[in-house]
Amino acid sequence: MLFRSQDIAETLIEHNIDGVIATNSTLSRKGVENLEHSTEKGGLSGAPLCKRATTVIKQLSAALGGKIPIIASGGIMTMEDAQEKFNAGASLVQIYSGLVYSGPKLIRDVLAIKP
Repeated sequence: MLFRSQDIAETLIEHNIDGVIATNSTLSRKGVENLEHSTEKGGLSGAPLCKRATTVIKQLSAALGGKIPIIASGGIMTMEDAQEKFNAGASLVQIYSGLVYSGPKLIRDVLAIKP
């Protein structure tokens, strides 16, 4: 079942939710079909999710109209990825895969972003 961003936004607002994490992982294997472990089960995260996550954030941000903060998650591997999420409407970013691959320097880089 697919959900529209507007439906999700209305539900979040109706129930006085304080914030929303968008996104996390995907079951899609688009972009990694030819890699060695591409058929493994479970959620895919990291770089393959980056652009798709930004699209979801843009849609959700437009639907929420600034009423609820969005925490961006999914594919934030670089400072540029974090900036892209902020530009799309995120208030905060959650970094996991990027931290694993880049280390603490990524946190310093993201903190240096000027709003």
